[in-house]
Amino acid sequence: MDNFILEKKLKWIPYDKFRNVEFLDKGGFGTIYKAIWFYDDEDNEVILKCYNNLSENLNEFLNEWKYHESFLSSYDIIYFYGFTKDPDTLKYMAVMDYANKGNLRGNLTRIIKSGWNQKLYMLYEIISGLNDIHNQNLIHCDFHDGNILNHNESKIYISDLGLCKPVESFLKKYDICGVVPFMAPEVLRGKSYTPASDIYSYSMIMWEFTSGVPPFNNRAHDFQLSLSICKGERPEIIENTPQCYVDLMKKCWNDDSSKRPSSKEVLDIIYKWIFRPYKAKLEDINEELKCNVMEFINAPIEHNNNLATKSHSQAYYTSRLLDFTSKQLNKTLESEDLQASVKVNEMLVSEDLNDCIIEDIKSLDIETDEK
Repeated sequence: MDNFILEKKLKWIPYDKFRNVEFLDKGGFGTIYKAIWFYDDEDNEVILKCYNNLSENLNEFLNEWKYHESFLSSYDIIYFYGFTKDPDTLKYMAVMDYANKGNLRGNLTRIIKSGWNQKLYMLYEIISGLNDIHNQNLIHCDFHDGNILNHNESKIYISDLGLCKPVESFLKKYDICGVVPFMAPEVLRGKSYTPASDIYSYSMIMWEFTSGVPPFNNRAHDFQLSLSICKGERPEIIENTPQCYVDLMKKCWNDDSSKRPSSKEVLDIIYKWIFRPYKAKLEDINEELKCNVMEFINAPIEHNNNLATKSHSQAYYTSRLLDFTSKQLNKTLESEDLQASVKVNEMLVSEDLNDCIIEDIKSLDIETDEK
């Protein structure tokens, strides 16, 4: 680790430069602390990210820096300052910007009460950051509402790039690790992470902006839910959601990853919803876009829904290694497909037999009449 820091000429920040260090949160891979850092002649609020077990997660820890370096110019990725080391625990920590409103999940109650203009702008910032990641030929692989941070209510940052890796490195993937409701069905089944799997995760964030609660928060995040997702189950569409928004969301969560739009395509669509009306008169906008814009204008700000706000005791929203394998999932799905196929064949055979019996009866009736 020390050699890596020296070789890469990383910014080293002595631990005694921090004060008021306090525990903030614990994620799937590490513990987050908040601290004050005197820098540039002023106090700055920062977070210190410490991995739970650096000996096991060293690659993830170093990757976090490597991929953050690629996005130092991005306004939508949380800013990375450098490294430090706790002299008491001897643990290394990454030093990053602090988002004063916490993660997206903790702000859903406020977001759901916002107008569509603000919701769309926040979604635009999220997809803009994701598009920056994809433009670097990278995928996030752990994209969920806990890794999207909110600062001063409106500014959005993507964080936790510890699992972010080049696309080529995911040619073989065996472990199932993540937050189940945000994981694409093909990933649950053991296939490689792709930019399309990030887009699936984005669709769940889109849904949260209409519901005010995390997806599948009323169910255990277990084998059965994973099975249901692989079989096509998705969160319930919230009443009065603009239809153009629903259509885009459904495209993003399509079971077929090849039919999901790219981050650039989603970015362009949301950009038009937000900015095009301000650059042209309404009568000069094409009919489809005009209808879409009017849907957002006429939509109620807060939607009525009957969803439970209290999460199930086994609903987990931090990344974790799941207690079942993709092999078990595929075996069950294949078994159910086989059973369904057998039932269909039995029905077809039964229908054929019925047809034969009817034909035989008709033949007997004809013979009787002739006699």
